[in-house]
Amino acid sequence: MTVSSTSSASFILTPPSGKPLTTGSYRLVGTQQSDLAKVPTLTVNGEYIYGDFNILDLASDPTNGAITRFDAVVPGIGEFRFGEDPAGSVVFGARNIVFAKTFIGLPKTTQVETLHNTGTAAVTLGAPTVTGVNATSFSASNSTCKATLAAGATCTFKVGFAPKAAGPLNAALSMKVGTATRSVPLTGSAFLGTTGISSSGKDIVNNGKTTKVTGANSAMTVGAGFGGWTFNADNLDGSGSVLRVFVEGPGDGPIPVGTRKTYIHGQGNGYSLLTTVRSMGCDTTGTETVKQFTLDPVTGLPDAVNLSFTQYCVDKNAQTGALQWQARADMTAPAAPTAVTVTATSPQKVTWKASTSKDAKSVVARLVQGSGAGATLQSGTPLTVSGTSATVPAVPSGQQYTVVLFAVDTTGNVSKPAVARFGTPPVTVTAPGRPTITNVTAGSGSVTVTFTPPTSNGGLPITSYILADYRHTVTGTSSPLTLTGLPAGNDMVYVTPVNAAGKGTASYSVPVTVG
Repeated sequence: MTVSSTSSASFILTPPSGKPLTTGSYRLVGTQQSDLAKVPTLTVNGEYIYGDFNILDLASDPTNGAITRFDAVVPGIGEFRFGEDPAGSVVFGARNIVFAKTFIGLPKTTQVETLHNTGTAAVTLGAPTVTGVNATSFSASNSTCKATLAAGATCTFKVGFAPKAAGPLNAALSMKVGTATRSVPLTGSAFLGTTGISSSGKDIVNNGKTTKVTGANSAMTVGAGFGGWTFNADNLDGSGSVLRVFVEGPGDGPIPVGTRKTYIHGQGNGYSLLTTVRSMGCDTTGTETVKQFTLDPVTGLPDAVNLSFTQYCVDKNAQTGALQWQARADMTAPAAPTAVTVTATSPQKVTWKASTSKDAKSVVARLVQGSGAGATLQSGTPLTVSGTSATVPAVPSGQQYTVVLFAVDTTGNVSKPAVARFGTPPVTVTAPGRPTITNVTAGSGSVTVTFTPPTSNGGLPITSYILADYRHTVTGTSSPLTLTGLPAGNDMVYVTPVNAAGKGTASYSVPVTVG
């Protein structure tokens, strides 16, 4: 993030409950909910963020667990980075620009790139240019950067994305800074197939008119809730919804192909469909014909939908329409590349055997820190592919990295990942595990507790233990510990271990009767 000297910005990232924060791709929930503690949460200036979150780089001090290097990207929002840039350099506000997934034909979306000369001397600059296999889908414009950037000064330009093809798209932004050429990877993606909603009829919802929207002339989204899925199309000017279709089946899985009756939500056999045209809707009965309905295995949201419907509202006039979401005939993902190998010599290269699928047209290669588990087409940074190889840039030592490859076919379908790992996995440090209370001795206004250390110290020495009864605490470095000043009566005590990474898991509470 880049902010001026007169403003401020902050972000708070909460790791998954009970787990260390690691590099990888996460799906933020957009709120703080205890039942979703398995995923991290992110707030920017106090607002919870929803959607993809990619941690590209992460390093910590193994002696105390303090984070020393951090780099993460939220597609369409920007990059969060510290500990990455050398002092006195020209800092790019974003070293990885990732755009939110969009539809072909929509207006260009933009992000602002900021350059800050943190050095003590002026630096010459060149013009920003976009290169790469998908360069026509990206652009650089509105630059305030002149031929020279003074010491301490900043300049900006806009980086745009308007996809020209379906599926994943990658390019690079290049700019001469002094005598060197700096490069910023650009990543974007376009929805596949055909997306749109239509509704018509003489019923009270349509009033004799036909309304039709597509992914290219409206802001279309899909979301889950109320037992089904809502497909919504808003006006591009933000003035509100044009068309909305809620589709529900009897279970959590995809809606089966076929023709069936639909009922009012919560009634009948569980199948319902409600179409709203400019805020006018009617929850009613009718029929639906489903030709295609699949779910994305990662998000659980619809991946490909093609259905038509006829509904009858209170006036008994027919309302007919159709819903498509990435509807396409080719749903078969290509075979993944094979025999992925990273050389040990510098500069390192990754090589592979091409996909055996006849319609495979390209390969997306991403460099990801860590094991590559859960890596997506937006994880890490893209590598420039040349045939069946790509050059791997220099990376910090003492870390594990993974090259992740995806084959892409002519429709935009993507293969399963093929990976090759190299480097050394770093030591992961966490708070300690759970200690075990082995004996409790009660006295007059006191209790002495004996315990054994947890089986895991989290990779760091345990510095202290906290003995507590929910009202009183005492801290010590070893067993036993004595809690004093207690009132007579029944009580519960427990022990919590602490290391440099924080408080660990408390022991199970043990009852005690204080004299």
